[in-house]
Order: sequence, then structure tokens, then C-alpha cells
Amino acid sequence: MKEVWLVRHGESTANAGAATFSPETVPLTEKGMAQAGCIADRVDDRPDLIVLSSFLRSQQTAAPLIAKYPDVKVAQWPVQEFTYLSPERCHNTTLTERKPLVAAYWSRNDPAYIDGPGAESFENLMSRAETTLTQLTKLENKFVVIVSHGQFIRAVIWLLLHELEGMKIETMASFYCFLDAVSVPNAAIFKIRLTEQGEVFFSRISGSYLPANLLTF
Repeated sequence: MKEVWLVRHGESTANAGAATFSPETVPLTEKGMAQAGCIADRVDDRPDLIVLSSFLRSQQTAAPLIAKYPDVKVAQWPVQEFTYLSPERCHNTTLTERKPLVAAYWSRNDPAYIDGPGAESFENLMSRAETTLTQLTKLENKFVVIVSHGQFIRAVIWLLLHELEGMKIETMASFYCFLDAVSVPNAAIFKIRLTEQGEVFFSRISGSYLPANLLTF
């Protein structure tokens, strides 16, 4: 049996409504730092592998866990957030200011569309999620903690629930509805168990281990 914990990063300044300059460099807030400490406390058993993304908020979230288990191998995988809007168009903007661009992107419903420099297509996102699941099945490690991002984690969950048989327009539309229906709060944990027989079991998305003052919705 192999157990994988997919953990969303702690609250970032973007989540808190501040303007951001590039997806990669968005830091955690003080609340996010506190959530990161709670994540480390929640991992009672020593992982065999800690995985993080190239984004600062993932690395800051993983830092207390890495400090708690300094001898555990740490790897960077392409589990970063889905950057579907070109950073050049979104420089120094808030989530609220980006809402019209977000609506236009999903209304286009084109899986191959790339918004501009630094952006990726929906096809790219699903390919990264598929690659991550494939890589997990090949690992010999028994307990893996992956510190990732909200939309990427939901892409992995969506693939666990659906068999992806080629990329279709309906696929992107279905995923957009899934994003709207399924919430992955900051510091929430989603657990997956993979058996040697190829069976997959998974938990609810849980942030209930956090104290009330650190919960986000």
C-alpha cells in the first residue's frame, strides 16, 4: 500500500487579496506561515519523500515539514499551479481585477489555447496531472507528501474520478464545473492510497485539523 498526501499551500498574499507580480514569487501571509507549521505538526509519520513545486508559496509551506524531517528526500516536480493567464497581462493585479480575464478564458473553452508568454494551456495542465499520477504509481516510496496548489490538486482529483480518453471541449467544460463545485482550502489535505493491485482509494478534502482561527474557505 502506498499513501500520498496532496496538500495545498498555506494562505498566500494573492489569496488574501493583494496585488501580485508573478505567479512564481507570490509569498505566504503570516496566516499562511502558521498554517504551514500546522501541516508539519499534522504529519506524524516520517515521509519517504516530500515533493514541492517551483513556486515560492509551495516551498514556504513545505519548509517546516522539511525542517521536521531533515533526512527525508525532497524533490521538485511540475505540480505548480495552473497559470492560464499570461503573467505579462496580469502584472500587479489582484484576484478581483483578474476576474474578467478569468471569465473570458473559461468562456473560450479551448483546451489548446495559450493566453501568452508564461501561460499554459488546459491540455498542459491535464498532462502534468496525468504525469504526476503515473510517476506516483512507479515510486517505491510508501508515504509521499506533495505540497501543491488548489487547481492542480483538483486536476488530479478530477482524473481519479474520470477516465480521460483524449482531450475534448466537453472535458474542459466539465473540469470548470468541477472547479466551481469542489473547494480545496489553503492547507487542506487530500489523501490517496494506491494498492499493488492498481486500486485507488481516497479521502475527503480536509482542513478540520487546523485551529478555527487558521481555517480558510
